[in-house]
This record gives sequence, structure tokens and C-alpha cells, in this order.
Amino acid sequence: MKRAAFAASVLTCAIASAHAQNLSPDDLARRTIERRAIEAVIWGMPAVNYDLMYQAMVRETKGGFNQIVYWSRLPDWKNQTLTPNPDAIYLMPFFNTKEVGPVVLEIPPADEGSITGSIDDGWQAALEDVGPAGVDKGKGGKYLILPPALRGEGT
Repeated sequence: MKRAAFAASVLTCAIASAHAQNLSPDDLARRTIERRAIEAVIWGMPAVNYDLMYQAMVRETKGGFNQIVYWSRLPDWKNQTLTPNPDAIYLMPFFNTKEVGPVVLEIPPADEGSITGSIDDGWQAALEDVGPAGVDKGKGGKYLILPPALRGEGT
């Protein structure tokens, strides 16, 4: 009986709150803009994080595009990436093929260790996995990274 009474009160509250939201067209428009602003922040975070990592490389190592950052130690609080794995050594290539043309990235075989990761674009979306879960199955391989809008045979 107590369960039925509790369920009835929860249902009554839910129905009452649903009916209480008589929103005007202006309220709906404002909420739509707020939701789109939140979505823009969420969707933009990977690209902003990529640029922050690149800018840190430029600032700290005087490096640039088409170079590789190698952290020789496990990351600590100074590593300002969004989700660093505290027990992984990081290697991050920053490619810009627009001006230099195609780039070949060669991943060595893992042998007794593990080379695991992804080749990502500027939005940090994986283009291809490398290592045991990738097409190279941990045996190493060569990956061709093409410039934007490259057209030719086999593309």
C-alpha cells in the first residue's frame, strides 16, 4: 500500500510539473539558444584541446607542425590535456599536410612492449587505430596521411 501511495504521489508531481511548463515562444527561443551554446562548447572542446596541446609544444619546445612531441615521463598535473592516462608515455605528432603534401607515419612493431593509440584529426576523432587493436595488430606499419582534398588514383 505504501508503494502504491508513493508511486501515485511521484506520478502526480511529474504530471503537475509537466503542466506547469507553459513556456512562451520567447522562452522556447531562449532555451534553444542556451542549448546550442552548450552544444557548441561540448563539440568544440576536442579542437580547442588539440590546439592547446599544439600551442604548448610550440611554446615549450619551439617545435611546430610536422614534428612529434614525446613525453619521456608519465604525465603529472602539468600535462594539461583533457584526459591524460597517468600510466602511459605519450607520443603526439602534429601534422599539417596542407602545405607539405602527403606524410608517411611509420609505427614500429611493439615487440615486448605496447604501442597503442590512434591517428586523430584536429577534432581528435580517430582516423585509424594503431597497435594491437589497429590494422597493424601490433606488428607496426606505415600510414599515409593525405592533404585535404587530395584527388588522384585510388583516393
